[in-house]
Amino acid sequence: MKQQIDLKLLQQQREERFQKSLFGANQMTQQIEDKPANTKVPLLSNENFVQIYVKCTITPEFVAQKELREDNVDNEIDIVFDDVIENEELGMKKEYNVFVERQLVQQIKLLKQNYIEKQDLIKMPVCGSNGIRLPEEQDLLLYFEFFKIRENSTECQLLLQSQDLKSQYGLLICGCLFNDEIAQDLSFKLLTKKPTLEIIMKLLLVTVHYESKYQMYMYKLVKQLLYYYNGILKEITDPLLSDVIQNLKQLSIEKPNIIRVNNKNFSLKINTTFLYPLYKQYEKERATVFKPINEYTQFQVLRNADIPDQTEDSEYPHIYIIQKQSDQQQYLYGVQLEAHAEIQIYDNKCEKYQKYNDSYLGCVERNIWGTSMVVYDDGYPESAQLQFPDWIGQKRRRLMKIEYETNIMANEPRYFDTVYLNLDTKQWEELITLRPHYNQEKDCYQLNFFGRAKIASARNFQLIKAGDDKTIQLLHGKMEANSFNLDFRPSLSILQAFAISMVSISSKALVS
Repeated sequence: MKQQIDLKLLQQQREERFQKSLFGANQMTQQIEDKPANTKVPLLSNENFVQIYVKCTITPEFVAQKELREDNVDNEIDIVFDDVIENEELGMKKEYNVFVERQLVQQIKLLKQNYIEKQDLIKMPVCGSNGIRLPEEQDLLLYFEFFKIRENSTECQLLLQSQDLKSQYGLLICGCLFNDEIAQDLSFKLLTKKPTLEIIMKLLLVTVHYESKYQMYMYKLVKQLLYYYNGILKEITDPLLSDVIQNLKQLSIEKPNIIRVNNKNFSLKINTTFLYPLYKQYEKERATVFKPINEYTQFQVLRNADIPDQTEDSEYPHIYIIQKQSDQQQYLYGVQLEAHAEIQIYDNKCEKYQKYNDSYLGCVERNIWGTSMVVYDDGYPESAQLQFPDWIGQKRRRLMKIEYETNIMANEPRYFDTVYLNLDTKQWEELITLRPHYNQEKDCYQLNFFGRAKIASARNFQLIKAGDDKTIQLLHGKMEANSFNLDFRPSLSILQAFAISMVSISSKALVS
């Protein structure tokens, strides 16, 4: 009973703080109820200040909750005033007024856009998620104070350093609402000065919900953290996580979509469903190399053995690069660490190539004889499926299977039978090798490569659809010792065509 009285008292005190304005107690702002369209909103602005009416709407499905540990029922009040999480049952205030200096209205874009001249009023809607706190009056007032000194980095840092953790999160939220990158940068830098697992998860909540410039970075960071937690990623590369990984025992996953951070007194529960838009955005960013190309395009594939890790006894690892011939734009990198090993595919050149890092896109796995290859994307292995919540990564997909006809003498073209997944139609399609004709007079196989091959090689080949030998779907021609032309048309993707090229170029167990 006493606990309920304390909670009511704390809520009442909180309401009083919301009602305070820049004009003092004798000019308290009034909560504006929903009224008919012809009802005037009371105006409290004057020549120096403009009233902002903030109205918040909250989605019903929970995104985050802070739950008491069963052995810590006495600390419920500590949870009420969390810096980010705000539980639904607290009766969160959804409407309030705040005042801003009139001169700032013209300087802050969002205020200028929402200013209603006839009413001398700014209406500011905010969309909230159940569990992530909304911007409060004191957050907006802090942001307005920050905005006036935002060009002076020293003063800004002093202002932020004087604030408590909740106010620093509040400035980050306001920086997102007002699309102020300076406010976002400074508050994010300060909040990550001594990161913990809890801080990382709360930053994920705030940056994603309020669409911060850091939302994709935080999404990838947490993805990297979970891959490391599950033993798939062998080494953490982001320095922000170097201390966090020491406390991964606090982390737990509940299928299908719950992440928990368990501290001494409470459990932070996150519903990953809210990450779905980021998951789709992440997929869209990679569509250039995963989805079928739009038109017949000419590329080059280069094999470069001259890299820092090379030893005198071996030419491995090999680096393969695919670039568009017209502008030399580089799209993907393939890495084969040793002969007959899998080939890993990345979207950038890395100082250290590590499977499942942020640049990793997939791999080409092979059987021991080098006659059968399977191309996978960057998803986690099926065996780890229960260790990942929805919308953070996905189970890996098979993108292509290549059956390779061995040719020990290397005196004939290499024959492929390839089936691949069209990621637009979700259908499997097949390509086969266009068979060359044998010229008895010249004692060699011949096929017209239209000037796209300059050196006779078993690595010169063309792929077609069965029953249609008039339309070349992919052409692979050797130009120099480590340079190959690669031309292909829809519905192959860049990654799939690149995989075919690398399979052809790389050494096999039975074919040199």
